Parts: sequence; structure tokens; C-alpha cells
Amino acid sequence: MALSAFCLSVAAQDPFLNNTIINTSDLFGTSRFVGMGGAMGALGADLSAISSNPAGLGMISKNEASFTAGASWLANNSAKGMATGTFAQFNQIGAVASFKGSGKLRNINLSFNYQKKADFNNSFFGETYTAASWADQLYGLAGEAYDNRGILYGRPDTYYNTLYNLAETSGLFDDVVIKNPDDPNSTLSVSRGSLSAYEFNLSMNLENRYFLGMTVGVDNLDFRRGTDYWEQCTDELGQIQDFGYINEQIITGNGFNLKFGAIVRPFESSPFRLGFTVETPTWYTLKYVDDQSLTTKYYWDDKAGQAFYDPTPGQYYDHYVYDLSDSYINFLEYRITTPWKVRAQMGSTVSTNFAWGLEYEYANYPGASTRYPSSYGGTTVDEDFKAITEVMLKPQHTLRAGIEFKPVSALSVRAGYNYITSTTTPDSYWDPYFSDNALAYPTALDYMNLSDTHIATFGLGYRYKWLYADIAYKYRHQTGQYYAFDSFYSNVDMSPIPVDLTRHSITATLGIRF
Repeated sequence: MALSAFCLSVAAQDPFLNNTIINTSDLFGTSRFVGMGGAMGALGADLSAISSNPAGLGMISKNEASFTAGASWLANNSAKGMATGTFAQFNQIGAVASFKGSGKLRNINLSFNYQKKADFNNSFFGETYTAASWADQLYGLAGEAYDNRGILYGRPDTYYNTLYNLAETSGLFDDVVIKNPDDPNSTLSVSRGSLSAYEFNLSMNLENRYFLGMTVGVDNLDFRRGTDYWEQCTDELGQIQDFGYINEQIITGNGFNLKFGAIVRPFESSPFRLGFTVETPTWYTLKYVDDQSLTTKYYWDDKAGQAFYDPTPGQYYDHYVYDLSDSYINFLEYRITTPWKVRAQMGSTVSTNFAWGLEYEYANYPGASTRYPSSYGGTTVDEDFKAITEVMLKPQHTLRAGIEFKPVSALSVRAGYNYITSTTTPDSYWDPYFSDNALAYPTALDYMNLSDTHIATFGLGYRYKWLYADIAYKYRHQTGQYYAFDSFYSNVDMSPIPVDLTRHSITATLGIRF
């Protein structure tokens, strides 16, 4: 059984979510950049090189401006799940102002570029058949925090936990449910948003052999997700009841980073060149809000201070925690510091009709850190959270390769390939029982372990005097092992659902040089 979908593991401050929103294991930019697989760090002379190697813009000797738009789509289907949809994309817009120098300084350039870094737009539905129950899991979570309804023990930080409060008001403190394995666990999820960068660059050309550049990047994050989960259980009275959980989450914020790049032609008579880039961490300041509800056959009695079962057929009750805008339980401010990144690049041209590029990137994602505002002022590093991040995540290695061939001077044919290793360890899992102040905010129990990513691209380009137009097609393939929850309290081995994350996209760029 397979589920074709794109799912984000979303519990506020779990390593899976943090990794999703900061890990840009995709390829965006101008159509020429995408068509060559992004392997232009040493070749340069493209606006999207502003991110991969800031020195590459020093190779542009004229003023230039470009605009890129396109669409992406999902068309994956299986017996128990599907993910479909077409999403318009505004991928890039930028400009370079080139100023001639004197002596060894051939030119100095000022550049700006807006570029998408990650796309969160997806919709999916999937089913799985198992005896494991999400409701039973929530019952177990409640038992972790309380004894005999309201007597707190063991984990004082969980008192204000959203899911624990939902468990109390929905009657799951008292009820033990039995999941029928012949009835499906169903998930409907819709996510929207993107991670984008606004980048400002200074670059220079020295003797047409040495190129230097620096980029200042400002990231903007907008992530939104709504998830509906349903299952059918038999309660302790032998009554069959539906159990539903609805969760809506929003993460927004901004980040800041610096990139430093250099390109050199080691042999004066050869077009062969080497590039190197160092990218600082991105320092994100983020805000998280959520809203969630449980649907059960229990209703809450304020006078009695407890929940009661309603045997009326078809009668269900929705349970909420607190108003989104008024409770800090549903609002969290935090900061994420991503790892440093380093890139080594090489490339060359052959005559005037062929170019090739190679690039390797390393990022140590276990080194990412999370900070929270301190009651004493400033921020503090969440050391416990950092410890589980180091266990669940691993360094990422990226290899990019690309070629460009010109059968005639005005026409270019391009192809590229990316191989990106997964950042999650194969046996990673989301442990909502982890005792940590930050993790008193979970609002979902699902998680997914991702495979390596493969990206194949193809592109065409046409030049006519000062005008150029490019198109590119991108095929991105990745799979995942999706868990709706950890089945510890259900005492049932829960096999993961294979997830197909394949995405197709096409982009077009229009630009001018003058």
C-alpha cells in the first residue's frame, strides 16, 4: 500500500518541522540556472548565481534584468491515496547594474534578486488500515501527565500542553478505545506557502581571472497547513464512534544570512575555473500559532468539572482548547539558527558552444539550534531540544551537475542533475513525551522520514540581440515513510505508509541585457 502525498511533520518545535521549513533541498531560479541543475557556481554570469556563488555575478559585464514564472503539479495516485493539483509559481525577478572599472578592476557590479527557495503548496488524502489508534495514543499522552484526573505528576511542563488539555475536555482521560483494523485511518491535509529570499549583492572582476562577491540575504517564511484526521473506534461500552482531529497551523517570520564567494581561473590561457562559497547560518525569528479541535461523543460539564459520554446515535461534540489570539498556549515565538554551508565548484567552456559545471555542498543540519526568549531578557538555547536534533538529523551532501550546448549561436540546450542526501536518520521518530519546555506545544503526532532527493532538469534558451528567453522543466523525486503517530500506547506495531513526493514543474524566463 502506498500513499502519494506531500506531508509535513508538524508539531510546534519538533525536529521534523524545523527541518522541513529550513531545509531548501530543491532547485529554483532563472530557467537557465534550473535547466543546468543549478551547477553554475563556477560558471557564473547568471542572476541566480547570487545564491550559489556571489562571485559569479562579477562575470556579468552589462546591465541585466530578468523575470521568471511557471507552475508545478502533482499527479500521483495509488489505491489508498492521492496527491493532485497545479500551483502557479513566481520564482524570480532581479537586476544587475554593471560599472566599468580601471586597471586590474575590470568591472564592479551591484545586484538584487528575489528568488523562491522552497514550495509548500500541496494537497493530499490517504488511508491506512491498522489496529493502532490515534485516540488511544492521546489517552496515553494524558496518562503521562495526570493521575486520577487533575493530579499532576512526573512532567510539570506538560500541564499547559495543548493535546493534554484536549484529552481532558474530550473525555479521553476516562475512555479506552479499541480500533477496528478493518476500518481506515484517514488523513486529509492541505498546505500552502513558501520560503523566499531577497538578496543584495556586490561583486567584482579582477583581470578576468579573479572574481569576488558577497551577498546579503533576507528570507521570508510563510507556512500554513490544515489537517483533518478521522478514525472509527469501539469504546468501553461497546459503542462504535468516530474520532476526529482537526489541526490548523501557521508559521511566519524572517531570516538573515551572508554569503561569500570567490572564483578563479588558475590557468591564464584556459577557461577552466574553480569556485568556493561560504554561507553563514540563517538566523530566523519565527512566530507559530495554531488552532485545533477534537470530535468525540463526550461533552464537557463545567459544573461537574468532567466529561460525560452521550449515547445518542449520531451525536458528536467538538472540543477546543483556547482562543488563538489570547492564549500563549497556541502562540510561540522562537528563533532557529541553520547550519553553515560550504560549496566547492568547478566548470569550464569548450570553444563557444559548450559549457559544463559541477558543484558539491555540505551542510551540518545536526548543528542547527533553537532559541527562545528568556524571562530574564535576551534568548536562551534549548539544549534538550538540540540534543534530540543531533540524534534525529544528519549532515546533508548535495551534488549538482549541468551542461549547456549551443548548436547555433542563438540557441542553447541544457540538462542538469541533483543528488541530495536526506537529513533524517532512518530510525528517527517523533517522541511527544520528551520532557522539555519547548515541546509543551505539540499539536500533532505525525512525522515522516524522508529519502534522498533526485532532481533532473532540461532547458532551452534563445538569444536575440539584447533580449533572451529561456524555459526549463524540472522533475523532482523523493519518497518518505509517513507515520500518523507513534503507536507506543496502542501496543501495536505500526508499519509506515510509503509516500510519493514526486513533483513536476516548468518555468519560463524573459530577460534583457543592455
